[in-house]
Amino acid sequence: MLIDTHCHIQFAAYKDDADVVIQKCVDADMLLNCVGSQLSTSQRAVEYAHKYPNIFATVGLHPVHLFATEVDEGEEVSFTSRAEVFDHAAYAVLAQDPKTIAIGECGLELYHLPKNVDREKLLQTQKETFLAQYNLAQEYNLPLVIHVRDAHSEMISLLKTLLAPINGVVHCYTGNWTEAQEYLALGLHIGFTGVVTFPPKKTDPKPQEELLEVVRNVPPDRILIETDAPYLAPQAYRGERCEPWMVREVAKKLATERNMTVEEVIAVTTANAKRLFTTMVI
Repeated sequence: MLIDTHCHIQFAAYKDDADVVIQKCVDADMLLNCVGSQLSTSQRAVEYAHKYPNIFATVGLHPVHLFATEVDEGEEVSFTSRAEVFDHAAYAVLAQDPKTIAIGECGLELYHLPKNVDREKLLQTQKETFLAQYNLAQEYNLPLVIHVRDAHSEMISLLKTLLAPINGVVHCYTGNWTEAQEYLALGLHIGFTGVVTFPPKKTDPKPQEELLEVVRNVPPDRILIETDAPYLAPQAYRGERCEPWMVREVAKKLATERNMTVEEVIAVTTANAKRLFTTMVI
C-alpha cells in the first residue's frame, strides 16, 4: 500500500475530474491525506474523507490565508488568498470527526508576502495562529502538519518554546541538513515531495544538493512521502497538474538516493505514516 501523506484533492484544480483521479489512486492501492488550507477547504477535506474510503482529512489554516495576497506558483497554480481568522470552535468540530487524522497545514510563510503588511506584524500573526492550532492538536491528541517556507530559523525557535512534546511532520521539506536535524531532535518527521526529483539549477545548485543530503540522512523511521498535489509535479511530469498517484516518483528518487528498492521505501514510509497518523486505518 502506498500513502500520499499530503495532497489537496479537494481543491478547485480537480473540480472537473476528482472522481477520476481518486479512482486512479484506488486502483493503485493508495491512501490519501487530504489537507485543508482554510475553513472551507478543511470542511471539504472532511466531506471527501466520508465520501471516499481511501481518503482521510487534515484540517487547518495555512499562513498564506491570514492576509489577502497574490500567490503565484508559476506553471502550476496562481490564486488570491483571502484573509481568515482562526476559528477554534469551527476547527474543533472538524478535529473531532473520526476521519480527521491531523491538524494543519499550519506554520510560517515568509515567501509569499502580502503588500502593505509589516513583516513583523505578519510573522507575529502567523506565530499566534500556529500556536492556536498546536493547542488544538494537543487538545484532541492529533499530530500537526507543518508548513515552513523561507522561515526555518523562525519556526525552529518557535517550536523550542513549546512546553508539551510536538508530534507531526514538516511537510514539503526544502531546507538543509542542519535545519532538518533540529526538527528531528524535536521529534518531528520530514515529508518529501516531487521537489526531490528536480535537477539542480545551473545558476544555484546548492539548495538541491543540500536537500538531497537530507534525503540520504534522515533516519528511516522519520521519512514520509507526499505530492502536495496539485502543486509540484515530479520531474517526469513537470508542466502537468500534479496528482497523488505521482508520489511513486518520490519513492523512486528516495530509493536511488538511499540505496534501497522502491518497494522498501514504500514499506517504510507507509509504516511511518500509519504510526504518525494513528487513526488512518482502512
